[in-house]
Amino acid sequence: MKPAAHSAHSAHPASPDRRSDPAPEHPIPETAFTEPSGTETCRSENTEPPASECPPKVSIIVPVYNVAELLPVCLESLLAQTLQAIEIVCVDDGSTDRSLEVLRRYAARDARVRVLSQENKRQGAARNAGFDAARGEYVLYVDADDWIDPDSCEKLYGAAVRHRADMACGSICRHRGRSLRWRNRFTEEAIYDAPAARFEAVACPPQFYVLHKLMRRAKLLELGLRFEEGVQYEDVGYLARALGEMGWLVTVPGPAYHYVSRRSSTVKSRQTARKQAERYRALHDFIAYADRIGVPLQPRYRSITKRFYGCFGVTILKLKECDGRLTWRLFDWIPVWHSKIG
Repeated sequence: MKPAAHSAHSAHPASPDRRSDPAPEHPIPETAFTEPSGTETCRSENTEPPASECPPKVSIIVPVYNVAELLPVCLESLLAQTLQAIEIVCVDDGSTDRSLEVLRRYAARDARVRVLSQENKRQGAARNAGFDAARGEYVLYVDADDWIDPDSCEKLYGAAVRHRADMACGSICRHRGRSLRWRNRFTEEAIYDAPAARFEAVACPPQFYVLHKLMRRAKLLELGLRFEEGVQYEDVGYLARALGEMGWLVTVPGPAYHYVSRRSSTVKSRQTARKQAERYRALHDFIAYADRIGVPLQPRYRSITKRFYGCFGVTILKLKECDGRLTWRLFDWIPVWHSKIG
């Protein structure tokens, strides 16, 4: 079903993955692989900005954990933003490498960089801590091993203000080694006001990126929206509520978020029983939420994996759940047993 776009422009939401798509306009910043020069003196992680300062237009929230070698790429892209009225709230989540040292050096270089540190509580807690410290009109979540185009904040903020939107969404490009693939790509500015249209516009499901989505902070506070802490797949419930309960959403062509796929990431790291259970619960709760607010889901997105067993990277047996029915599948293809839940 095509979303009902409420704009003078025709809506072109996320395009499917295509390797033939051209590479993003902005490459990795050339300065991104070198740390800033300057004093080793670092400002305290608890330093508050002067009360006389005008609140920034955008607060960029960056959770950080053991990415010292990749962190300069991210921070250089944030400091290069054409929108100057920003703050960069970095939350070190108990890193055991040099990440906190790198953050302190950038904070000494540019007063817009604020550094918080906490014991390791995982990404959801780090994002919540950054949000609690944020002062901007809008917030933008960026992962510490990714980067954004220089005009991202300016164009997302400009579109949000023009349309009085609670959320402005930009394109996302995934980098895996030397290959590039668009995960979301918007080619025209369009407005969506109905929940079902907002979900479809950003291809959710299957994509649950909170990344490159500029969100009005006051609305998030009004909704009491928080990331679940201590679990993986915390993005799923957060984005579902944001799309379901915030106001107008505008898609913004042009600037891209550059998402780096790494083996150590939540999605790519080794599967464990706990990880499988957390993914199942997140998707199960998402389906229940979508049903509750009247957002239709395609049958393939109602079928979720409850557990699977494999060997040497090959899935041998998978247990799927769909609308109260369980199915065991051999090699994720041949159904061998069906049963009803309860």
